[in-house]
Amino acid sequence: MISSMTGYGRGEAEGGGQKWVVEMRSINHRFLEISLNLHRSLWALEDRCRKLIKSRLHRGRVEVQLTWEGRPEAGPGWRLDPVQVAEIRTALEVFRASAEVAEPLRLDHFLPFLELVVSREKPQVEAEEAWPWLSQALEAALANLEAMRRREGESLAAELEANLTLIRSRLEQIAAQAEALPRRWRERLQERLRELEEELGPLDEGRLAQEVAYLADRRDVSEEVARLESHLSQFSHILAAAGPVGRKLEFLLQEILREANTIGAKAGDLDVSQAVLDIKGALERLREQVQNIE
Repeated sequence: MISSMTGYGRGEAEGGGQKWVVEMRSINHRFLEISLNLHRSLWALEDRCRKLIKSRLHRGRVEVQLTWEGRPEAGPGWRLDPVQVAEIRTALEVFRASAEVAEPLRLDHFLPFLELVVSREKPQVEAEEAWPWLSQALEAALANLEAMRRREGESLAAELEANLTLIRSRLEQIAAQAEALPRRWRERLQERLRELEEELGPLDEGRLAQEVAYLADRRDVSEEVARLESHLSQFSHILAAAGPVGRKLEFLLQEILREANTIGAKAGDLDVSQAVLDIKGALERLREQVQNIE
């Protein structure tokens, strides 16, 4: 069953006095692109995280956010940035002097800037000690992400099948007329030649017969119809296969479109042209849908 490249997953793990939370979000991308947001104390684990994600996912842009809550006994870990405080004080002094305000600076003047000067430090962790819990949370997030991508894939598969059904119905209409197309063109050409004979006089019957047969055969689309039917069967087979199939489907859609264009160009028939237009409309919808398949 196919999987979408769009999804969200969250995983949690508790150990060592800490609670680890991993959130993952994936969207469409031609290849697998991983964006990890790790605290600098865990940078040594980045390669392991990437390998774990690559072992489960194959396409999509994946954003990973890690947060954790430290030991309660460690305290809140508030940190004051004295450089920011000094810069804000200087700015306030300049403003006070420019406005010619005699009132001295007070603590409450700094409160609007509290988020800039005070932050809560994350508790420091050792990378090797953190890996068992981080990997557990990452595995759980991956499992939930994959489950959502599979659900999205099921919805996509239903939409794909609906468009495939439309294409097959239009192809049946074309196939029903394909055998008669050369005969129709032969009759049209012969009628036109009779008109020319009336204007120009007798023509070379043998040469004309060859040209009529050649031009009529060029309108035969039976081979293109057979190849298109084969491509559609292959498309359905790939949809039912396991693993990443998005790129295969994208390539196959290009081949299907090529055959449809050839049929439209060769047939020269209004009904066939209308059926080809319907097929190309469904192919465009298929292309948009396939772009979200892993």
